[in-house]
Amino acid sequence: MELCNYTRPDRTRYYEIEAIEIPIVYNKYGDHDPSGLLYVLKKDADRIRQGALRNFSKEIPQPYEEVKPLVIRANLGETVVITFSHSLDRALSIHVLGMNYDVQTSDGTSAGFNKDTTTRHKIVYTWYANREGVYLFHDMGDTSSSKDGTNIHGLFGAIIVEAPQSKWLDPQTGGQLESGLFADIYSPGKPAFREYAVFFHDELEILNKDGNPPVDPHTGLPSSTTGISYRSEPMRNRPPLTHDHADSGEDISMSSWVYGDPAPPILRAYVGDPSKIRLIHGGVKETHVFHLHNHQWQLEADNPVSTILDSITLSPQECYTLDILHGAGSLTETIGDVIFHCHLYPHFHEGMWTLWRIHDRLEDGSAHLPDGAKIPPLMPLKDRVAPPRKDKEHPGYPGFINGVFGERPLQPPLGIQNPDGSNKIEPTPLEQANFVKNFAPGALYSETCPCHAGGKPCSCRSDEGSDLQPSCMPDGTDVKVFEIAVVQAKVTYNRYGWHDPQGRFFVLKEDLEYHGGLDCYIRKVEEQKIRVEPLVIRANAGDCIEFRFTNLLPERLEESPFQMETLTDIVGHHVHLVKFDTIVSDGAANGWNNIAGARKYETLIERLFANTELRTVFFHDHLFANSHQMHGMFGAMIIEEAGATFHSVRSGKKLRRGTQAVIRRKDGTSFREFALFVHDFAFLFDRDGNPLNPPEVPGSHDDPGVMGVNYRCEPMRERLKCHEDPAYIFSSFVHGDPATPILETYPGDEIIIRLLDGAHEEQHAFNLTGLSWRHEIADPHSPLVASQTIGISEAFNLRITKKYAPGDYLYYFGGIDDAWLGLWGILRAHEKPVKHLKPLCKGKDRILPLPPCPGKDAVIRKYEIAAIQHNIPYNRHGDHDPDGLLFVPLKDVDQALCGHYEPKPLILRANAGEWIEVTLHNLFDPSHPVEYFDYPRVPLDFRHQPSMRVSLNPQFLNYDPVCDSGINVGYNNREQTVAPGESKKYLWYADQEYGPCIIQSFGDMRNHRYHGLFGAIIIEPAGALWYRNFSFSKALHEDEAVITAPGTESFRECVVMIQNGIRMLDADGKLVKTIREDEGEAVDDEDTGEKGYNYRSERFANRLKSDDRISLIFSSRIHGDPATPLFKAYTGERVIFRTMMPADKPRNVGFTIHGHEWMEQPADPFSRVIPLQGGVSIGNTFNMELKNGASCPGDYLYRSGSVKWDIESGMWGIFRVLKQGIGCRYRNACGKIWKRICKSR
Repeated sequence: MELCNYTRPDRTRYYEIEAIEIPIVYNKYGDHDPSGLLYVLKKDADRIRQGALRNFSKEIPQPYEEVKPLVIRANLGETVVITFSHSLDRALSIHVLGMNYDVQTSDGTSAGFNKDTTTRHKIVYTWYANREGVYLFHDMGDTSSSKDGTNIHGLFGAIIVEAPQSKWLDPQTGGQLESGLFADIYSPGKPAFREYAVFFHDELEILNKDGNPPVDPHTGLPSSTTGISYRSEPMRNRPPLTHDHADSGEDISMSSWVYGDPAPPILRAYVGDPSKIRLIHGGVKETHVFHLHNHQWQLEADNPVSTILDSITLSPQECYTLDILHGAGSLTETIGDVIFHCHLYPHFHEGMWTLWRIHDRLEDGSAHLPDGAKIPPLMPLKDRVAPPRKDKEHPGYPGFINGVFGERPLQPPLGIQNPDGSNKIEPTPLEQANFVKNFAPGALYSETCPCHAGGKPCSCRSDEGSDLQPSCMPDGTDVKVFEIAVVQAKVTYNRYGWHDPQGRFFVLKEDLEYHGGLDCYIRKVEEQKIRVEPLVIRANAGDCIEFRFTNLLPERLEESPFQMETLTDIVGHHVHLVKFDTIVSDGAANGWNNIAGARKYETLIERLFANTELRTVFFHDHLFANSHQMHGMFGAMIIEEAGATFHSVRSGKKLRRGTQAVIRRKDGTSFREFALFVHDFAFLFDRDGNPLNPPEVPGSHDDPGVMGVNYRCEPMRERLKCHEDPAYIFSSFVHGDPATPILETYPGDEIIIRLLDGAHEEQHAFNLTGLSWRHEIADPHSPLVASQTIGISEAFNLRITKKYAPGDYLYYFGGIDDAWLGLWGILRAHEKPVKHLKPLCKGKDRILPLPPCPGKDAVIRKYEIAAIQHNIPYNRHGDHDPDGLLFVPLKDVDQALCGHYEPKPLILRANAGEWIEVTLHNLFDPSHPVEYFDYPRVPLDFRHQPSMRVSLNPQFLNYDPVCDSGINVGYNNREQTVAPGESKKYLWYADQEYGPCIIQSFGDMRNHRYHGLFGAIIIEPAGALWYRNFSFSKALHEDEAVITAPGTESFRECVVMIQNGIRMLDADGKLVKTIREDEGEAVDDEDTGEKGYNYRSERFANRLKSDDRISLIFSSRIHGDPATPLFKAYTGERVIFRTMMPADKPRNVGFTIHGHEWMEQPADPFSRVIPLQGGVSIGNTFNMELKNGASCPGDYLYRSGSVKWDIESGMWGIFRVLKQGIGCRYRNACGKIWKRICKSR
């Protein structure tokens, strides 16, 4: 065995692990997976098997406590030896992501020409713990998508690498632990902390207590289940307390007062305990959004300017360490039940939620919850002062909360105003005995507004955002108050009459008064005299904020083709990122907390604290989110820097609310601010009252409705009814401006886009042509990006300081389903002042990003490119796209059209500082028009004639948007697309090294991209030379190259273009559908089409025809190498994967390379080091430089992390690492080439 670059740790830790098959019971209601699979310590296997079977045999099957995902631990620098065995009749394995190992002995895969490291009995793996963190392991013996696969049934776990010499103790007993989800970690010289391993997983194969697939009691439809750590608490098992057919019980479905605690493991801590959540996605398909209430963490824990988060996208096999800021209870030391959950509401509904219980008093195991359940003991952390003991007046949370088990939770005392303004609920003596000294409505059990220094209570600040004062006025005179109402009205989304007859949204009460009261306001909205948009309000860092939230909604949502009649008689107001009293101001009804909601005409009072510049803060209703958030029940509060003021874009006057504003900083600088909310599951009707994309049954979660941006959309299908050529779909000359927001600015103005996802289930990818921004707004070392994946409740801050020219720029959400339904708009940079847009400052020079033409010393790199129609063979098995469309170098056209030609996506290269002149020739055959196909599907498809026009648009590069963007958008007055037989020159400038920049054609986004009409330009270091991988010949268009440049270490470059949604036919000309409707599972539009890399795909179905052993599916010994690109390097060489996703479907994917890691943010010294990039969607680009270069000799899979469908559909390949001097006449191509170049210079 060759250890390559691995260290040889002195200490070895041994684990014996066994895989067992048992029924896994997910909750007390008997929901179970009869074919559950899990890893266990071998010494525990018999006990767990017997206990699980014993509990399963009860009348209602019950969970067995020890049936949880296996979590083992090691210390940094240790060698971990795993002896893995099982007695099941199949080949299984353990594959770990992110730890070092020898691929020939410990990969857990039979990949390429490696040894088979799966086993039907027993095998030993050796891993090296070289970096602290959490690492998923799972089975690679069966990566099929079927119900018989292993990962879907739970065969996953994790290893956590702790600091050197750490010990991990049982939180309940204080004894040493060998394994376990939760542990108290003690490391020399560091504070002790609570550690919680939390697994999200999906696509569970669940039966109910009667052995039947679960059914939703309201819709009668099959009910899916999602889980946390082998447990789930779906809403279907928590029936409402009334017999009203419209009462879904959603408002109380998370309340322990009604149902007891949820099944997923409850995290526990004492207030102030340092805490880390090790978040792991063990599932197989869905990208989730993890959200934790009232607590935050930074994306990079050790980076003081890293973004503060409370929601994060999580893809299959992705892991995060969430180092909770200020510990349990956060800055304000709040106590109570803190919920965390997947924010995709159907997943929440299906059971993916649980609690973090923060105690205020010592729990010794003698106390009970209100339902009689015993409270387990919790050992205090040894280096912290123990919490006080309980007494009669202080029984500890939740003992002082007023309520009765089995009944609805009560609203918070002092927190509800009656319609006449009087207080509705007085506190009991026991509640009041547990109030903090300076309590106020909405802040009873914790000091919501502490000072920056010392945590002393205060509710005021000095002028212009200086530090908070150590004392405050008891009447709270300096509290910033927002009076907000929630109302219902018909909301029209566009001029085509698409509308939501039951739109629900937040509005300032002062706006209702200004327009004559509620009835007048609603009438004006429905007459479109008021253009409704999501409510955006603003505050400053350091503000103490009070929300007075009034419910003016009807008490029921009426039945429609989209949903059943639903009782919504109480509404909450949950706010992200800010600090508050969890028990009374969470806007929810979680655990044993009060139900923080207002009934009709009541007002809920919430007290919040903006402790720092939090930027974009999302808010929404949490009580009936699955019922009416898709109707528009979301908004934002933007926490600007201290001292900033907010002004109208039109008049410059101070502003109270609005999605667009000018923000003036304390230092005198200004920027334009635009808030954009993307939302899906929008229940719209056309102007004739016909539902748009209704589900088969009202209440179904099968992707109903359409989408919007700020309650607007501009669907492509409606534009095509007016003008049939898709090349002009974005043209305002042809169609007028879209209904979606126009973001108006002047060249040179700084822009910040506040990007949010308001509803409801899907992931989206925001793209903005011609411009870019830092991934993290305050981190100068964060990478530049031109697209941003976003999930519901996430918020991003896109700061654009790059110079840009006058003209119209297209913003759009990249998945074709999104763009087709109208998720696109225009950023308009006016060349001359316009009356309705006040300049940021007078006399400011308007600076173009490009000189009028390249200077005499400029390097102009010229390319001649052709667009052609050509069959694309995806593999040797005959899978192909006979209607393929591709860009090729003009010089290769004759070969492509007349001879044997293997198409590859177009790859261009240029160096930083160069101009690029690209001449595009459209060689489409006019006698063979591009054909319309209805598969892969898009929602609300519309038969039309595809365009024959093509264009080129690059990410990142500087260009004139009017002349060289390749997009006919807005009122830009130069033709940007190319008709058959014509050509056009584009001029671009590479101002810096970007790495991969996707090139797209905007001649017809709907019909060209999935056929392959895309490419990339790689912007290399200044002065770089490019060579073929194992020769001295120049590399222009290859997906493998050696790059050398002055002042930088040469490297191998591997270019990967991820394709999702390919139209593919098999060798017999039949449409390939890996996911089939006839298998009993509804197929979402976003899952139609096949998958691959670089015009290649290696589907399992083809390989299984010659050998049906799924454990050997990746074996080149059995099947030969896959059709997907075979990348090569020598051990130890510097390697950069230029990875991007140009097409086509919005379903997120992941990308991992076995046995390797890279810095998530390459130039950032604080960056996470990751083995898998999650949340990859259309427009995303990544520079993945392998940490320590190519690893040991052998074959390493690169693949998606989604076991269900992605890998089986062909999204995998091999990275072959060669031993020095083997496989090529050059020992080290990078070094040889660099030496030759140096000599020539």
